[in-house]
Amino acid sequence: MTINIISCVIPYKNRLAIGKNNDLLIKLKHDQHFFKKITSDSLSSSSKLNKNVVLMGRKTWFSIPQEKRPLSNRVNLVLTNDIDLLKLSPYNSRKEINKDLYFLNYNQFIEFYKKYCANVFVIGGSNIYDLFLKKDSLFKADKIFLTEVKNYKLDNGDEPDTFIEIPDYRYKLISYSEKYETEKCNYRILTYKLNEKLNEKLDEITNEKLNKITNEFSYLDLAKKVLKNGHERVDRTEVGTISIFGESLRFDISNGTVPLLTTKQVPLKACIEELLFFCRGDTDSKILDNRGVRIWNGNSSREFLDKRGLRNYRDGILGPVYGWQWRFFGAKYSQAFANTSLIDTSKIGGVDQLSQVLHQLKKDPFSRRIIISAWNPVDLDKMCLPPCHYSIQFYVEEKNGEKYLSALFNMRSSDVFLGLPFNIASYSILLHILAKKAGMKTKEIVYMGGDVHIYKNHINQMKEQISRTPRPFPKIHLDPHIEYINWEYIKYSDFELIGYFPYKTIKAEMAV
Repeated sequence: MTINIISCVIPYKNRLAIGKNNDLLIKLKHDQHFFKKITSDSLSSSSKLNKNVVLMGRKTWFSIPQEKRPLSNRVNLVLTNDIDLLKLSPYNSRKEINKDLYFLNYNQFIEFYKKYCANVFVIGGSNIYDLFLKKDSLFKADKIFLTEVKNYKLDNGDEPDTFIEIPDYRYKLISYSEKYETEKCNYRILTYKLNEKLNEKLDEITNEKLNKITNEFSYLDLAKKVLKNGHERVDRTEVGTISIFGESLRFDISNGTVPLLTTKQVPLKACIEELLFFCRGDTDSKILDNRGVRIWNGNSSREFLDKRGLRNYRDGILGPVYGWQWRFFGAKYSQAFANTSLIDTSKIGGVDQLSQVLHQLKKDPFSRRIIISAWNPVDLDKMCLPPCHYSIQFYVEEKNGEKYLSALFNMRSSDVFLGLPFNIASYSILLHILAKKAGMKTKEIVYMGGDVHIYKNHINQMKEQISRTPRPFPKIHLDPHIEYINWEYIKYSDFELIGYFPYKTIKAEMAV
């Protein structure tokens, strides 16, 4: 007795589009093969029928070519209140199922479902999907199969008019198919599973349960705590903050999960490009700027550098910040080394902490000394900004012959609205890279914050984000060659984000 939802979707303006003018937006070979196979073959053991059920609305029924309906080897149920249609092939609860097509209303479907413990696949349209996706639905979808279509350009005349609800926090992305590619797009088939422990109304679920199972709620609760209990403080930027001290969060990153917040869109490209910038040991922000990532421009401008007393640096030079400390800790810094692609880095010297960590993970994985530190007091006055996230410690567990990698990162200064979502995602992706290189699986990322604050000019934006209901975290797919290549050869194109369906961006100015 299960309800399954199956649909092909195109992300469009922070919504999932499924059709236009009572037809699909696109027809895809592997998607159609998957649809036929799973709706025909995956019969539930609890079902009292010898066939699966495909449930659809009137418009979906008539969108199927006449020669192909009813769909063969399946019981076709068409939900409608149209009296004339209900007369065509009526459902009678006193008679056994002996046909492949029935027109029935929602109350009759409930009766049917309970009687036959049927394995049902809901195939559209949007109003029918809503009956099983809304939080107050009588029956919840146990699984959702979404074909996520990417890089498909909708023409101006192809504005979609039919959408499906994006799965909420009750669902988890558990798997995805291989990538299929056509001339017009590429796509994967995603599988979501309902978490039965969260199959209740949101206001009836304890915070403890939400925070334990759905990590994003713990982030939102931290933001609420800062807003409620934070003390006003004057800060370096003179914008002002409300602040609390000493907080922690934990995020599940197993099976490729990346805790990229869904209650607002977090820019993955900027996150990965900055991370790879650190991993190479680069310290010239113009490298990022040339790739469309401008998050360091404010802190490396001529005006800002002069204010820090770094008048000898060219515009864009950051000084011996994260990347330098990760790869050349203790070496004498020079802006001549800021772009590592232009020099022989073996001549710089210092301690390559990133390589050291990877060596320890392979040779001594249970050590308590697998740490990267970006806090080097000798170099602080040479940096455009002292490190906010200043250390990360790695931790390996072994279970059933598999090693699982976790990490804890520390932040002395933690901007909850703009910075923290970025940092959580960045360190999680670093963990996925290291796990692949060390032949491990990922488990958990832990955040420890010192001065945890919200800038005063972000308060309204933070409140807007808190009002939104989280959705499932996406997964990240790493190109297999990452395991073997050096850090300088890893590119943004080596990463693919799967199943990221966030709310729209909430804009806010960074305090500089």
